[in-house]
Parts: sequence; C-alpha cells; structure tokens
Amino acid sequence: MSLVPTWSRASVPGRSLVVLAIADSAPRARLAATMLDTLPGPGHAHGLAVLRSAATPSPARIRAELEDTRQAGRRIPLLTTGQIRRLIRRRRPDAVLLDCSGPHTETLSGLGRSFLRRYRPVVVSSLPVPAPEATEGEWLHRSRSDLLVAHSHREMDEYTVLAEKLGIRTQVGLAGVFPRTGQGPVSGRRDRVVFAAEGGLPDGNLGRETLLLALADLARNRPDLEVVLHLGHEDHPEPMETWHALAGAGRVDASALTVTSGALRRQLDHARGLVALGSEPVLVALSARVPCLVLTDFGRERGDLFEDSGLLGDLGDLRLARFHKPKRAWGEYNHFHPASEDDWVARLHELCLNVTRGRIS
Repeated sequence: MSLVPTWSRASVPGRSLVVLAIADSAPRARLAATMLDTLPGPGHAHGLAVLRSAATPSPARIRAELEDTRQAGRRIPLLTTGQIRRLIRRRRPDAVLLDCSGPHTETLSGLGRSFLRRYRPVVVSSLPVPAPEATEGEWLHRSRSDLLVAHSHREMDEYTVLAEKLGIRTQVGLAGVFPRTGQGPVSGRRDRVVFAAEGGLPDGNLGRETLLLALADLARNRPDLEVVLHLGHEDHPEPMETWHALAGAGRVDASALTVTSGALRRQLDHARGLVALGSEPVLVALSARVPCLVLTDFGRERGDLFEDSGLLGDLGDLRLARFHKPKRAWGEYNHFHPASEDDWVARLHELCLNVTRGRIS
C-alpha cells in the first residue's frame, strides 16, 4: 500500500486549508472522514492515514468503516510514527487532525509541535463518540493540542469546565457527527429487531442466558418480526456459546434468531427497534431514526449518558417490542444538536490564520 494518502479537494467557498487526519482505529477513521467531509474551501485538500500499532485494523475493516464518506474507495495508508512525521514535513499541512486515543494523541501532538522553528501546523484533537469521561488524565493527554473537538454540548461543557479548573488553554470546539433525529418520514417495512452485542453484554453466563431467552420469547411471540443478534466487527464468542448451549438443552429454537456481523448501519434499514446495553450502537441507530431500548436489567453506571433520555427500559419492554424515541432536549444536548451550532471549523480557520500571522507559536 502507498505511504501517501489520496488527497481530495472541495470547491465550497471559504479559505483554503490543507488538513491531514490521523486515526488509530477503524471507527476513529470513520469519525475523521466524517469531520473531513465538513471542511469547506476552494482548493482545500485533505488526506487520511491510520497509525500503525499493535492494534492496527485490517484494510478491509477500514474500507468498511469508510463507506458513505468521501474517503470511500481511496487508499488509506498505515503509517508508523516516523512515517507520519516525514509526511507532515513533506506535505506541510495547515492542520493535523488527530482522531486517536489519549496516549497516541499525546505522542502525535508532540510531532506537530516539533516543527516550530520552520513550520507550525495547527494540532486538532478529536474526542471519540461517545467521549470518555472528562478526567485530568484524559485532558492532559490532549492538552498539547490547539483545539479539542467534542461532538455534543454535554461533552463540550464537561471538558470546558475541567480545562478551566486545570488551567489548560486549549480551545474546545463542537462538531456534530450525527444528523438531528426526526428528520422526515421513514419509508419501507419495519420488521426487524436488532440486539447490538457491540454495545456490551451482561456479565456472566446467567445474564447472557436471561437476555437471549428474552430475545427468543420475542421471536416466538412475534413471528412477524425478524429478531437479529448482531455481533459487530469484533469477535464476540460469548453470546453464541450461550445460544448454542440453550439450543442444545432444548430451551430455545436454534433458528429463532438471525445472527449477523459487520457494520451495524446495514441492519438498520428495516429495523423496528434496536436493543443494547451500551451507547455507541444506540447513537448509530438514533442517527438512522430507529427507536431504541437501553436495557437497565443488568445495571447502569452512575451518570449514564442515557439518564433522562426516555430510552431506558427492561426485558419486559423487549418482550413487548416496546421501543422509544429520545426526548428532544436530551437529543440536542447529546450528539443530535442542529448543525448550525457546530463551531470547530470556524475555530480551526481562526487558529490557522493566527499561526500565519505569528500569533501562535
């Protein structure tokens, strides 16, 4: 694979920028691509690369995540830290966008600032979706960035308050990555219920049995619905081992559930509802205007993202195929705000201009 990203250009009015995005996982590569898609500017160019590490995703996984973005079909090189440094020196981007974990962001932020004597790119650090809790450690990993990008008002508020407490001068900006919920009617049949294992599984075999039996009850009582067990991209052997054991004991019909893997987005076109224990698949489903059920039977963490969302329920709701739409106020505070409220692009342009004028060193 080429070590040079495929650079694309846009023709939307605005100041020209050259932006290099670096991701360290397949989901973060998609997030970076989504953010790059919002950058305007005549002659503007951007490229995407993935950091090579012990957890480097496969090229096939990266390609799957980049579907429906402008990076789809382009060469996405896997680069070491040294190769990224040389690429920055050669290409001299106006900004480096880091969609990486905290430790990788800290390392790569240092690369950007090491060019100070001759050339200074603006360093942007993007939080993942959903973001980790705003802690001192997480902030310190990202404090060498010029701009920290959050993806919801909630995250922006939490990281801004903590930055002020810690004396961190990094700006905090907002970039939505999901469309606002409730935009227009959904056409086609809605006859699929999806449980997303990538959102987490109950602890212990008993918890998994309880969940799978509830899914089997739904499939038996509602033959008009296809009940899907979605394993995601990762290897989740636990639910399948439990399911096969239940089928072997005659407690469930082995064919009651449809088992799938790959991108969750592909399962949502005909979904009546999505069930999950964790946040990421719920946010993906809400962005597709699919009602959700966030199960509380297996415990919730204090300060949970879905508190006051209107999405919480239990296995009784699941057996009745009872799913929920989010409360509007919750949605606008948690990832589904209007695009007009995003300010990260404006902040980026201002930072790049200040570097050019020598106001940032």
